Amino acid sequence: MHIFLWALQIALAAKFVSAGVTHAIHPDEVMLNRGRQRFGRFARPLLIVIGLSAWLVGVCLILPGATGVEAWLTHWAAAVLALMNVFAIGFHISCREPPKLWISLILFALATFVAYGRWAVVPF
Repeated sequence: MHIFLWALQIALAAKFVSAGVTHAIHPDEVMLNRGRQRFGRFARPLLIVIGLSAWLVGVCLILPGATGVEAWLTHWAAAVLALMNVFAIGFHISCREPPKLWISLILFALATFVAYGRWAVVPF
């Protein structure tokens, strides 16, 4: 179970570190324009905050457990990641984006599994 949780953590971290970079540094212009229609001038700052949060959570899925320093942050990072995906699910439903909705649901399930696994089943 420990190895399986590490594999999930690495996969989730890779996804969210890359998503953080693409949201915060190199946003998709189509997505940014859609966000501007919906959120006005707050679209870009909101995208930067989401991107930096995704990047930070992705790093916290790996670094504390790998170094053994503040390893308790790993299950909290997974829980925050699950919460971020709950908000993403709501956003994708309101924007009528079915493919992204399914991806967010899968990521929510994986993050919830990692949070529970690192909290109760195989803690560091």
